[in-house]
Amino acid sequence: MDSEKTKPDTEQHILEAARLVFIKKGLEGARMQEIADEAGINKALLHYYFRSKEKLFLHIFENALEAVFAVINESIHQDGDIFVFIETFVDHYLTVLKKNPFIPNFIFNEINSHPERMEQLTAKIKLNIPQLRHMIERNIEQKKIILISPEHLLIDLLGMCVFPYVAGPMLKEMLFHHYPDRAETFLYERKQHIISFFKKYLQP
Repeated sequence: MDSEKTKPDTEQHILEAARLVFIKKGLEGARMQEIADEAGINKALLHYYFRSKEKLFLHIFENALEAVFAVINESIHQDGDIFVFIETFVDHYLTVLKKNPFIPNFIFNEINSHPERMEQLTAKIKLNIPQLRHMIERNIEQKKIILISPEHLLIDLLGMCVFPYVAGPMLKEMLFHHYPDRAETFLYERKQHIISFFKKYLQP
């Protein structure tokens, strides 16, 4: 086991295996033994790196959110173009959700089951809200977009991005039961649709 512990890529290998298991089973359904099997290691080595599946899950969750919002925040600045922000937000947020489709349901389950944890989770979502508000107001002043509150715009963006993943099983049965191959292309089209929708909706 000692030689395995020294491999620099072992932790990353475990994280990728865990991500695949969480996609299939979710946090509640996943088992550490399944993750160890997926990674091709023994359970003792898995526990050496991560003492519980909750810690493993949170590590994946935090890394995913930190990566996406770091890029999104780069598009938020005083003289920024709101449409550049929207394209960046939709592209990177949906890319993360596609790779980690368990994230939205995890957040909603936490809201319902452990509301006391929301402050901790919210702290991981490092979106520069004050600067975003200023940028939206600046774009309104410059008549680049219609009058809209920053809160509504952000909630509209989040809702349109997240809903297909939260309602995934229902949509799969309702829309793609007879056309299973359409599900994958739909998610790509969804990205383009959201960007196009906001460009038309926000034009003054």
